[in-house]
Amino acid sequence: MNASAIKKYLPLVVVAIISSVITSIVVVSYGFPERKGDTAVAVSPAVVSSYSGSLPSIADVAATVGPAVVRIDTERVVTYRSPFSDDSFFSPFFREFFGGERIEPGTGSGFIISSDGYIVTNYHVVEESRKVEVTLTDGRTFAARVVDGNKDADVAVIKINAKGLPVARLGDSSKLRQGDWVTAIGNPYGFDHSVTAGVVSALGRRIDDERGGTLATGDLIQTDAAINSGNSGGPLINMDGEVIGINTAIIPFAQGIGFAISINSVKDTLKDIVNFDEGPTPWIGVWYQQIDDDIAKQLGLPDSDGIFITNVISDSPAEKAGLKQGDVVREIDGKRITAKMSLAEEISKKKVGDKVVMWVWRGEQKLYMTVVLGEYAGDTLMLK
Repeated sequence: MNASAIKKYLPLVVVAIISSVITSIVVVSYGFPERKGDTAVAVSPAVVSSYSGSLPSIADVAATVGPAVVRIDTERVVTYRSPFSDDSFFSPFFREFFGGERIEPGTGSGFIISSDGYIVTNYHVVEESRKVEVTLTDGRTFAARVVDGNKDADVAVIKINAKGLPVARLGDSSKLRQGDWVTAIGNPYGFDHSVTAGVVSALGRRIDDERGGTLATGDLIQTDAAINSGNSGGPLINMDGEVIGINTAIIPFAQGIGFAISINSVKDTLKDIVNFDEGPTPWIGVWYQQIDDDIAKQLGLPDSDGIFITNVISDSPAEKAGLKQGDVVREIDGKRITAKMSLAEEISKKKVGDKVVMWVWRGEQKLYMTVVLGEYAGDTLMLK
């Protein structure tokens, strides 16, 4: 191509190049508005605002509650039988090795709820134990006595003779949400004060125990925080350092499936039997469950007002008044019992010797029963 031809077509080539560059810029700007140079695509502002960039401090929770968590060592007498009948040729020989009684040790966990030595644990941790020993985080060891317990709820209270102890704060398990962070502290397989963490996997779970009964009245928190043998009775804790559950069970051979009794389901009962205040503590002597919609439906009640008595303590004011397991208490002194009205709190306002009138539903019967409040003395009651 000669010089005159190049001179003729050069302006057209320049215009074509400039048009291509402008077109590329426009396409990139409209097709990928988030991109500016080599910067990555921007994240949605909603996602940014919901992510803090850090996980909760488990160390702070452990430091707050850890001193109130105890190790519980027990001994129970277990009777073994020979696999052979008494008239078998092998019976005398094998009876010596298989028969008779053995001392079976056990280990569990618990947490202190009053500075003068009241401790919460699982019923199955201390059930039928002839010896209960508590070890504190500072290494001190105390003999403990069983104050009271409820096998159906799998909750027990034990007592040691000590003063000025660190206390675990009880939280509100009704505020839990699926996905909330939680921490468990206990003594799995004898490894003292092990801390594990996870989330609330589900709420309101029901599982059956080995006897086919519903464990802890079905008000269970499912969590993937590691819970093992020896964790039983220890606290499940929220990120505010409050106990919101009592670790109680696992699914054997599963991973990340543990259960804790929600603290709200037993809080009133614990207050009913533990002397938090100076002076005589009035008490009725029952274990009970706050009625919810599910329980009301099962019992055929018109609404969820009232409490369901799960156990009546022997020789208690309740037993003397004629209250029985399975009774539904709808009112006390003319006040309707609701989810916002605590029976334990109403009793705590009264004095030993006061009379309270309860409206009780027992099947088809509607009864008015008078209970003379007794004094809670904290006497040992063997669990059987």
